[in-house]
Amino acid sequence: MLTLTLPDGTTLIGDNDVHLASRWLDHQYGSGWEKGLTPFDEHDLMHSTVEELALMGDGLFPGYTITEH
Repeated sequence: MLTLTLPDGTTLIGDNDVHLASRWLDHQYGSGWEKGLTPFDEHDLMHSTVEELALMGDGLFPGYTITEH
């Protein structure tokens, strides 16, 4: 399990990095963000988001933390 904590104290929990990325996208864009995207575009956005979460985990986004439990 991974937990993303946002600067405002909101926490998002995912079973793995892909699930957490999906939760983060839901939080940013609302449920159903993937509707209307081609499979390639959905994959590309998901990949970019997983990379963004990795950078958050490395501390490169002040105020965002990722913990594993």
